[in-house]
Amino acid sequence: MKRVVRYDLLRIAACFAIVLLHVSNSYWYTVDVNSQDFVTMTIYNSLTRFGVPVFFMLSGLFLLDPEREFQVGKWGKKLLRLAVGFFLWSLFYAFQSILFHGFFHGWGSVTREMWWDGVVRLLRGHGHMWFLWDLFGFYLLLPILRKVCEDIKVLGYFLLLWVIVRFVVVTILPGVGGGMFLATVTNMHLYMLTGYIGYFLGGYYLSRVTIPRWGRGLVYGAGMGALVFTMVKTIADCRTTLSYDDHWFLPSNTNVLLLSIAMFIFFQYRKLPGRIENGKWVPAMAKCTFFVYMIHPFFIEKLNLLGIKVIAYPVVVSIPVMTIGIFAVAMMLGWAVGKIPVVGKWVTIQ
Repeated sequence: MKRVVRYDLLRIAACFAIVLLHVSNSYWYTVDVNSQDFVTMTIYNSLTRFGVPVFFMLSGLFLLDPEREFQVGKWGKKLLRLAVGFFLWSLFYAFQSILFHGFFHGWGSVTREMWWDGVVRLLRGHGHMWFLWDLFGFYLLLPILRKVCEDIKVLGYFLLLWVIVRFVVVTILPGVGGGMFLATVTNMHLYMLTGYIGYFLGGYYLSRVTIPRWGRGLVYGAGMGALVFTMVKTIADCRTTLSYDDHWFLPSNTNVLLLSIAMFIFFQYRKLPGRIENGKWVPAMAKCTFFVYMIHPFFIEKLNLLGIKVIAYPVVVSIPVMTIGIFAVAMMLGWAVGKIPVVGKWVTIQ
């Protein structure tokens, strides 16, 4: 399928946001909540929260199109590539710390317990790899979800139910005394409506409906309002409770949903200059985003071990500088690895 440059740009932006998230969040839980550093880190942190939802939306956008022929063989290969990619990366993260430890402190210091912990980490995957488990589940449901997408009205109904259950019943009602109603809905066992599946389906839905200019203006306004709300409310809650309350950072909250929709629509309706639309660098970078997502925590962890931490410098500068540096190095490394025959495609999942 021909690449769509505006969605490639959105994929790059979402990937950069996730790197920024993990850099700005790395010491968010340790700084004084009443300090200026905490405010700065929360602002950066809030700007990133559309990243993961948009990744799901972009995946659904291209995978769910019922007009594209569904071939069981290709579907099986995608499942296999995703599973193999997971375990290759899990293998890397499970044992890389042991290799570094043995190299710098001597192999005699590597204990049997360390190897066993590596095996456990291999099966679980690194923390940020939860995304692949969710995506693998959506792949398994792909033949069913494509049938839902054949009728845009049915899809719209499903998404309405998802918003009501996930964002109203599960998230909002318990905080306003709606526990009994939540219990009633829980008894219905509508588990499919409580995860990220709405983001996955929502990308395809938004690509198939036409939103007038005034409607887009409302969406952008809601997205900006949601962003400001995330910043202000998070700082206020943390300072009130003197704790690190990351509740409003979660994709299960309406503010993150609104921000994600606004970002998706903004890129969807952008008219790009010809040099970008017809250029090769945007698709090339977009192909490397999966690799960047998978490798960037490694760089953050190793820089922290070397004492290069965002809190060691003024965070207003250190966070963007470290983010840009890690993103650029990971992107170039992803491009190089992608050129390796056979192995490159399994690692980058292109």
